[in-house]
Amino acid sequence: MYRYIAIETKENIDQYEQMITSLFSEVLHIDKVKVDQHILWIYFSHDIDISLKDVIINLSQDTLLDFRLYQSHYYESIHSLEDNLLFVEQKLKLINFNKYVFIDDHIIIKHFIKSLDASFKAYILKKYIDDQMMIETLKTYLETNQNMSRAAKDLYIHRNTLTQRLDKFYQVTGFDPRKFIDGFLLYSLLLTT
Repeated sequence: MYRYIAIETKENIDQYEQMITSLFSEVLHIDKVKVDQHILWIYFSHDIDISLKDVIINLSQDTLLDFRLYQSHYYESIHSLEDNLLFVEQKLKLINFNKYVFIDDHIIIKHFIKSLDASFKAYILKKYIDDQMMIETLKTYLETNQNMSRAAKDLYIHRNTLTQRLDKFYQVTGFDPRKFIDGFLLYSLLLTT
């Protein structure tokens, strides 16, 4: 599984690259670093057990500089990571820098909730974008008020099968339909054309 973070600043990030890379190398096993004008992309392929939100807040407070961090979900290949990275980069440009210190996919969807389109759907649903069985499972589960028994009955499947489908969806997308806010965001996304 592949992941990345993007550390962004208002100024040219070249002058802070070594400091940021050194700091994050203490908490991440860095696979690759890519530098754009204002963004430092750090690739890694493992789980982390600390809050990167806390790290970026502390970095900003210690240096008295404005930083913003985006944390990705998992990707099965470096190719899918690179494809989705372009989407994130475009959306980060549209979000006011000072609005958030920490951003993830949930915050991106919340920020653009009134203007969701097919590109958001493809970005979040990933491999399930054309999986009608999974889409129907999600819609039914959410439309039954997140009631496992009722949804399983309406789908004509065993409750454990429903649980397994929701678990698989969560592993791939990072959105857990069993949580209210994730369910709300997913349902809003599923209603887009």
